[in-house]
Amino acid sequence: MKIFTIPNLVCYLRVVFCFFSIYFFQVNQNQNVFLILVLIVMLMDALDGYLARKLNQCSVFGAKLDVYSDRIVELSYWLYFALIHRIGFWVFVVFLLRGLIVDYITMQTDTPLGDSWLRSSRFMRFMMGLAKILSFVFLILYPSSYITFIVVCLAVLTNLLRGLPVIYDLLKRSYNK
Repeated sequence: MKIFTIPNLVCYLRVVFCFFSIYFFQVNQNQNVFLILVLIVMLMDALDGYLARKLNQCSVFGAKLDVYSDRIVELSYWLYFALIHRIGFWVFVVFLLRGLIVDYITMQTDTPLGDSWLRSSRFMRFMMGLAKILSFVFLILYPSSYITFIVVCLAVLTNLLRGLPVIYDLLKRSYNK
């Protein structure tokens, strides 16, 4: 098992850049640099998967690392924005609970759960990524606007919708036993 492939290094760097961006903003309050760093961190999510496929470095470890780094990054930003009172703490809690529940269920099975358009399609994955990016951009630039609240709520809704197929498949499998 190789833990230091190029795509895996991108995952590690994402987490480091995430914490650096939060620290940098906390110390300097420079929202323009924070915005650029957040965008780099979020776009690196697409880069690791692209590089894994392009360099033929896909692995089970890399796939799990990608999921865990995604959770660390998104939860760190949601928590930070909650702590500086740009969103309600409930947003962080929803993302945390959905991530814990869906990831736990997914990791417990040998066969994929929730493999549906709603969860797995490139379109829905893109929409989730876009919703998070837009939420973070609006939270940085327009923290008190109604549009920011709406964009964050759409990110929460998209996040919850993408978890439903996993829970549905689990219940269906449990019922069929």
